[in-house]
Amino acid sequence: MPDNAPTPIVYRGVSISIRVDRAGDRVFGHADLFADDEFKARLALGSARGCPEDIRDPLRCLAKSKVDVWAVAGSDTMQ
Repeated sequence: MPDNAPTPIVYRGVSISIRVDRAGDRVFGHADLFADDEFKARLALGSARGCPEDIRDPLRCLAKSKVDVWAVAGSDTMQ
């Protein structure tokens, strides 16, 4: 799969789409979170060195952690 292709993940009913891009030796990416067909949040990370996996894996973990916080705090806090 190309580095910039969205990678949809469904976690606790939230769809997480991750995109990673490379510009020279820099790698950056973002994770968009959707619930109930609505955009809920965007999380972003970048690195001056590294490979796409160095951004993709932490983004996936960060997005899942955000969803976990929402689950503990209640659905009204999805922002």
